[in-house]
Amino acid sequence: MTFAVSPAEERSQSTTKVGARPAARKPLRRRLTTLGAVLAVSATLAACSFGSDGSDAVQKTVEPTPSASPIPAGLESYYDQKLVWGNCDSSIEATKESTCATFKVPKNYANPSEGDLSITAVKYVKSGVKPSGDIYTNPGGPGGSAVDFVAENASHVFTQEILDKFAIVGMDNRGTRHSTPIECITPQEMDALLSENTQDVLTEAGLAHERQRMADMGKKCLEKSDTIKWVDTVSAARDLDVLRHLNGNNKLDYLGFSYGTFFGATYAELFPKNVGHMVLDGALDPSLNYDQVAEAQMVGFEKSLVHFADECNDGNPNCFLGRGEDGAKQIMAFVRALHQKPLRTGDPKRPLTENLAITAIMGSMYNQQWFPILTQGLENAMLKGNGQILLSMADQMNDRLDDGTYKGNSKESFFAVNALDYPIEGDMDTWQKQAKELLEKHPILGEQFMLGDALRQDWPVKPVGKRGPIKAEGAPPILVIGTTGDPATPLSMAQSLAEQLDKGVLLTVKGWNHTAYNSNANECVTQTVDDIFLKDQMPKQNKYC
Repeated sequence: MTFAVSPAEERSQSTTKVGARPAARKPLRRRLTTLGAVLAVSATLAACSFGSDGSDAVQKTVEPTPSASPIPAGLESYYDQKLVWGNCDSSIEATKESTCATFKVPKNYANPSEGDLSITAVKYVKSGVKPSGDIYTNPGGPGGSAVDFVAENASHVFTQEILDKFAIVGMDNRGTRHSTPIECITPQEMDALLSENTQDVLTEAGLAHERQRMADMGKKCLEKSDTIKWVDTVSAARDLDVLRHLNGNNKLDYLGFSYGTFFGATYAELFPKNVGHMVLDGALDPSLNYDQVAEAQMVGFEKSLVHFADECNDGNPNCFLGRGEDGAKQIMAFVRALHQKPLRTGDPKRPLTENLAITAIMGSMYNQQWFPILTQGLENAMLKGNGQILLSMADQMNDRLDDGTYKGNSKESFFAVNALDYPIEGDMDTWQKQAKELLEKHPILGEQFMLGDALRQDWPVKPVGKRGPIKAEGAPPILVIGTTGDPATPLSMAQSLAEQLDKGVLLTVKGWNHTAYNSNANECVTQTVDDIFLKDQMPKQNKYC
């Protein structure tokens, strides 16, 4: 894989049985720097979510009074719109507790005359509650739908204490799901992309093949619309400020997960005076470039895979895997063998390929609730030659529905956003040298995370983002949460972001999941976060849970 997490409804907490949708993030794949690999990972990050109860009661419309905060010059027509909360579109699985709204933003903030994009937001209000404020949230990705996340999961992710006082607001970032979505390829083409084995990018022919696949993908996206030109995180953060103003919030209260931490930190850098209370859980380090993020994630996923092998042995004296690194190496040897000989499944047209197996395995590292079903799936595959369970897991993580279509566009959006956010740094000689060093240092997963920048050279839209520390000078204290065993956003990233911020406070959480806060988290975590929003009490110093 190579990089920046991909989330989507990564925050869900559910049981892990086949057919269920446990919490997870998006997985990697062999040489995850390739397009199929990257999209495979993005898929898993956004994997599971709670379903709605099917309620469709008619909502009365609500038109909030815009905030009194200053309006940026030249953008008056956007900040002067009327926001109307009403019934959600049928494509959104909203309950009677959710309302939706749409508003316009400029494609290009530097030149608004180039046209507009339509942005969709959702607001969840617990039945019987008259909220005293709003908490905005983003589940991660990039490419995760905050609208789906809030509409389907808000009542499970946030504690009842929070829901008794606040409305929860989610905005789909430009290019994502319900907000002028990027559309690139057909479901059949996505099937092929996610299942096709990646070529060896250390060979000239393999590298050329993967570069061409990436170029072809970008070309198809651009042929459908020019939306992929405008989906950078800075522009999305400006959209969030438009929504904050239209919704009547003088200050932005915000809880972001995974990529949502970079989104939130970017907002704080752009609009420090508009920040109210901010919590960033599962932090992505904005100072790292594309390949540096990839290496940090590779180390995190490798530790998690070793931990999985240990857990298997601790829970079962007859575990089919060796302990620690030996078990991790067994798993990856099995995966590599699928490159030449995919495994049978219940669908003769869809064998378990190397890429799909990586999706299931690495995606399971996002949350230990996946471990029991992953153990069963690997045992069936490695000992019995049946890949059906792993295929079903990969489909869930890829948001592939039973009819062969895909829910949303998290994979296309994931790659398009990162393509704009991360500058390409280095040259081919440097990348090849780094790749070989990575393989030598990390033989278990090194091949999954190399040559990311090399493979992005032919994307049709050039990067516009810059990597560097975010200080958010002038913003109030911001809580950054890092989990000790987080595979996708390792603790070192949270430590770095908390240090970068002018007023950063670090909460370190012991555990192995990706991100820490949810309604079922330990009391130390939920109380620390809830007290910030409910009591305006930020920890005075770094804290450990």
